[in-house]
Amino acid sequence: MNDDLFLDSFRKLLDGLGADPWPELSASGFLDVLRPEAVGGAGLDLSGLFPLAFETGRRAAPPAIVQTLLARLVDPEALDCADAAPVLAAGGVPAETARALCAAADAAVMAGAVDALQAMTLDYASTRRQFGREISKFQAIQHQIAVMSEEVMAARMAAETAMTGAPLLVSLQAAAVAKMRCGEAALACAGIAHAVHGAIGVSAEHDLHHLTGALHQLRLSHGGEAYWGRRLGAWALSRPDDAATLARSL
Repeated sequence: MNDDLFLDSFRKLLDGLGADPWPELSASGFLDVLRPEAVGGAGLDLSGLFPLAFETGRRAAPPAIVQTLLARLVDPEALDCADAAPVLAAGGVPAETARALCAAADAAVMAGAVDALQAMTLDYASTRRQFGREISKFQAIQHQIAVMSEEVMAARMAAETAMTGAPLLVSLQAAAVAKMRCGEAALACAGIAHAVHGAIGVSAEHDLHHLTGALHQLRLSHGGEAYWGRRLGAWALSRPDDAATLARSL
């Protein structure tokens, strides 16, 4: 499979979806990419799903593609599934694994969304003029954009680390780190994006508030930072290793 062509086809599909996206998504075959090749899927693992989730997150108000992909691991007829965890659990997947898998996928979508926020904010700051020059020339704005860049990269790295291996063998610890770190990045990046955009960011015709609203929903979906922080802390306290060894084992 040519990964670049595969991802490019997915981008074009997302860009061309109409008001009712599900017939077109079903016909595309992308909804079955996690299912084994023997039953008509592509047999992707989580590293193959990551770029699709990332691209989905970069769109304002996308359909529930990623959770539907996960649900179809056990229910090949699932469509428009906003939460795959109960579907996976009903199909025999341990509830803890189902939640971690959905949280890792949420993190990948969030990584894409903060990346889109960064691009949108850079574009706005480079074109919006105030006091005779672009606001990107002001040191205060430059500092905020630099912080945003750090958060975006940290979110992507954490999400990519969790999105490895077979879906149902997802690491609970890596999923916890990804969901926590992407949640922190979402909070920081949403605040910076709205600060730079000002009032236009909450206007009906602007995509910014759609992205930030989705990010805040995803922060809470399948456990927020506090929930996964407690889980990760309990895991760390149950082991005799030092901090460096624990970090390498994630």
